[in-house]
Amino acid sequence: SRSGTSLAPLSAFPRSEHFRFTMKASSIMLLAVLAVATFLQGGVAAFEKCEAQTSFDIVMCKSHMCTECVLEWCMTTCQALQEDHADCRCESWPEAQKTYSDGDIKGKGKVGDAGDFSK
Repeated sequence: SRSGTSLAPLSAFPRSEHFRFTMKASSIMLLAVLAVATFLQGGVAAFEKCEAQTSFDIVMCKSHMCTECVLEWCMTTCQALQEDHADCRCESWPEAQKTYSDGDIKGKGKVGDAGDFSK
């Protein structure tokens, strides 16, 4: 005994208690392994590049026009670009965002019939 207390060896427990403990531990380990395998296999979908990914990244994903601009012209131009490249998306977009318009566009809701000119 190291610290004055000693643990009873497993042989001190009745056989049924030892079996029950072993089964619980095995079940927990199996569930943990399955959860990790599921996450690694299908939990995060791999990004798939489109045919025009390089040019799409430059104009849509990294340009001021499609990431920071609040002008209506920028928004409509980027929407048109997305229509022309319907199979493309930015790798930096959240998994749920499939198109430019699905995202948090800087000018969204601020152009069109709004403000003083809407009356």
